[in-house]
Amino acid sequence: MVQRPPQQAIELLEKAVERSKRRSSVRLPLAFARDQVAASPTPPLARLLQGGGEVRIKVFLTIMMMATKFPHETRVPSRELAAMLNLRDPDGAGARRVNKAISDLVAANLVRRDLRPGHVPSLTVLDPSGSGQEWNTEQLSGDTYITLPPDLWRRGWLVALSGRALALLIILRENTGGRSRGAWVPGVRHRQYGLSEDTWTKATKELREAGLLDVDEKVYSFQGEPRRRNLYTLHMDRLAAFDPGGLTLPD
Repeated sequence: MVQRPPQQAIELLEKAVERSKRRSSVRLPLAFARDQVAASPTPPLARLLQGGGEVRIKVFLTIMMMATKFPHETRVPSRELAAMLNLRDPDGAGARRVNKAISDLVAANLVRRDLRPGHVPSLTVLDPSGSGQEWNTEQLSGDTYITLPPDLWRRGWLVALSGRALALLIILRENTGGRSRGAWVPGVRHRQYGLSEDTWTKATKELREAGLLDVDEKVYSFQGEPRRRNLYTLHMDRLAAFDPGGLTLPD
């Protein structure tokens, strides 16, 4: 069962959303989650998870949430980010973990960090596809992006969910196109997301236990042979309706 984060972390995330004055969802390009070009797909989202990248993905998503408008720049102390993410010893080891995550994001061309002596560094979100180019969400249109509602932060879900569960939430959000009805993931597209089967399985279990995902097995016929496939239904509305750990599912 997903555990509710400490109230202090939730309140800090609430304040961060308020400070950002965000009125709309966080928007990500499809290329952040899915690599449709490489023979061995490793999109930025999958790369962020490699080597225990939970702090990396949570720091990146939080910076994106806070950096609302072009040029998508924000200033937030590392110790404050560490406290928001409920990292142990936010003034010491937690802040160092955040700094390491930011350095990794800079190396991945996802964030630019501008240092000024005596000032909190400025963090600018770059194109989440990893190109290193400037980023402007106003250039996104139609169905060319993935949306994440502010309640993911405001209600503490960002802390309550693991990095892999957040990654699968983003992936299924992209795969379903924001629709509430179930969708299946074709094999080719599954590979384009770049997640291992073990990560996919564990993340699926976590999202189901959190009440955010239903998975229904359907049987269909292919060339006269029965085949099985999973239909995934995301319940994004529950991000606002329930606190993490506060939803009791029927047996």
